[in-house]
Amino acid sequence: MIRVRQGDSGGGGPERWRGAAGIVAAKGSRALARSRADVADRLVAVVVTVVLTGALFALAGYNPITVYGSMIQGSLVGPGLVTTVQETVVVVGLALGLSFAFRAGQFNLGASGQFVVGGLAGTVVALYCPGPGWMVVTLALVAAMVAGALLAAVPAVLFTGLSAPVFATSLLLNYPVLSFTSYLITAWLKDPASDREASRLIAADRRIPALAPEHSAPGRLLESVFGRYHVLTQLGAGLNWSLLVVAVIFVVVLLLETRTPLGFETGLIGLNPRMAAGVGIRTGRAIVLALSTGGAIAGVMGALVVLGSHFRLIDGALDGTGYPITALLVVMLARSSPLAVVWIGFLFTAIGVGGEEVERDYGLSSYVSTVVQALVVFLVSMRLTLRVTLRRKHTREQSIDHTVEPAPEQRASEVEA
Repeated sequence: MIRVRQGDSGGGGPERWRGAAGIVAAKGSRALARSRADVADRLVAVVVTVVLTGALFALAGYNPITVYGSMIQGSLVGPGLVTTVQETVVVVGLALGLSFAFRAGQFNLGASGQFVVGGLAGTVVALYCPGPGWMVVTLALVAAMVAGALLAAVPAVLFTGLSAPVFATSLLLNYPVLSFTSYLITAWLKDPASDREASRLIAADRRIPALAPEHSAPGRLLESVFGRYHVLTQLGAGLNWSLLVVAVIFVVVLLLETRTPLGFETGLIGLNPRMAAGVGIRTGRAIVLALSTGGAIAGVMGALVVLGSHFRLIDGALDGTGYPITALLVVMLARSSPLAVVWIGFLFTAIGVGGEEVERDYGLSSYVSTVVQALVVFLVSMRLTLRVTLRRKHTREQSIDHTVEPAPEQRASEVEA
């Protein structure tokens, strides 16, 4: 008599799920074993980049040590550190959203459009929604989240329904979104009292305040304890409560990836989509949710920049910040690790801020920072590609070496035949 175990009758039964979990656990252990090598790759890439760019500075007639000193001074000391941390908050937020989509094996290039449409939605709510300031700010962030999620869902649906590649559709959606936003600013939202192509100023009670404004009680406390020009006093006055929002986003993304079915599903899809579908995972649904979650985060970041820094929606300002591009480079280096996103985001932002200081001090283009960032990503990618190629070659050689040859008696019989 044949006994059929419960869950073996097809579909996504418990046995198949346990098998998939075992596969993911095995791959996870191997990934953990490779994590040290990945960190080493990143450090080697940074060192090589420093040497190569230093050589370029020397060829251009500049002392590399003084140029790097200016870059460090401009990004990690005093007001430069405040600027670096301010921009890091936005870059890390955007990169967290992109990394969640990257976890599902999807390369979302639509962060610019999602970032801008979130800023647009937040601005409209902040300007026209009645109610107390705290409620309007909350509604503005929710509206930005919904707008970003809906925009990101479009390439996800096109991929799951029509197999249109996400990287292409998400990139192409940026252009109509940016053009439509520019049209709304000039035709509907423009401040008639200003010559700038921008909306009206957002009321003070509808802005995101600083952590410790200069003339507030916390600001005066920091000034009395540390002094007016101490870095902590400047950080309190320069940073706003967007820092808390991004910290919450970080925790949410970390929990989603490690403690929820969606995190398990997206991780398995990123490893092997066919296997994920084979064990009963609805891959289309998971991909749509992953991209929508990333779009929601990007939309919130756009609203945070408008409500916390610009205080009005300026035509081309959000896209012109370069935050989405930097976040994309961060994700390419950090991949789907939230912790790596944070420290690489800080490093890349510091490079960008330091590049602006080098431009002021030496007249060099600030794009030197972009060259440094891209070179780090290129070197890491090249090393990873080389490692994968060597691993595949080694596996192929092992499979050839372990090929079972016919026994002597079998070969003799074949010859006689």
